[in-house]
Amino acid sequence: MSFLDWPVERTLTSLRTSRRRLVLLNLLLDRFTDVFPEIEYEVLWDSPTINAQAWRLGSDRYVRVYGGLARHPALSKFGLSLALAHETGHHLGGAPYDSALPHISNQTQADYWAARFAMPRIWGSHARGATLRGATELLKLQRSLSYDLKASELDVAPEERYRVMIAGAFGVALAMEHVI
Repeated sequence: MSFLDWPVERTLTSLRTSRRRLVLLNLLLDRFTDVFPEIEYEVLWDSPTINAQAWRLGSDRYVRVYGGLARHPALSKFGLSLALAHETGHHLGGAPYDSALPHISNQTQADYWAARFAMPRIWGSHARGATLRGATELLKLQRSLSYDLKASELDVAPEERYRVMIAGAFGVALAMEHVI
């Protein structure tokens, strides 16, 4: 576990795989920066933390990806894209907002916005397939991290997040006022 009790890599990838993943991540970040120029994207490549985060500093909006997430073998470019879209959704997804951070969309809204609006802007006509695959990868990743995360520590259950992402991919409206 990291200092924030986030899960960390348990095994290191080979140098070759690590380099390939960094190239892939940089290509995705370039695409996200082009599509969402109002967000500043950054990477902490050397960090073993398996996570990404969105935050604000004044009016500036940031998304950070940690190396442990980018290198995780459960994620392809689709899962990484959806994770980046989710973090972007915290900034651009709108209401409902996080109760502790009123300028950040809550987890479920960020998931829905990522699948419904961000992935089509990133993947075009391939968005639905990319989102479905990415959602499956993220579900498997969250389940695999259960050794580090207790259900009580999760804002939203992995299966609920998956359901919301699939609904977003198909454009199904959800009543999310009740969801964290």
